[in-house]
Amino acid sequence: MTPHTASLLIRPALPDETDALTEIALEAKAYWGYDDDFMESCRKELTITLAKMGRYRIRVAQVGGEIAGFSAMNAEGGAADVEDLFVAPRFMGQGIAHRLMEDMLTHARRHGIRLVHVEADPNAASFYEREGFSLCGEAPSGSIPGRKLPVLELSF
Repeated sequence: MTPHTASLLIRPALPDETDALTEIALEAKAYWGYDDDFMESCRKELTITLAKMGRYRIRVAQVGGEIAGFSAMNAEGGAADVEDLFVAPRFMGQGIAHRLMEDMLTHARRHGIRLVHVEADPNAASFYEREGFSLCGEAPSGSIPGRKLPVLELSF
């Protein structure tokens, strides 16, 4: 545990944090070196709105008074989708994404969810595999026509 993650708090997102969460999503996506046109194509999909907050379970990783990352999960029946999992670049490599994933999976288990799946950015697929997910296919990107995303799932 690093000094930063020793003070990590995972809590529900607040309605007035939509802009901050959107900024983290955009910064984290841009971290992979995508160009401006690509990022603009993703902007709508990465924007956190009050409507998304109403549909998804959104949790914030807070270090001190600063939002370090967030997750969003959509659960229906016995399955759930990881909708978002982003960590601000300056907090990457500190175990925050792992802690957010643990929070999601604990919630899933407590609520009888037996299957969690994610359409991941290709750069993030190895993270999900380290978390126990297995590659099971691919899906079209919701933002970039012709782009395919790896689909991974975890069952328990």
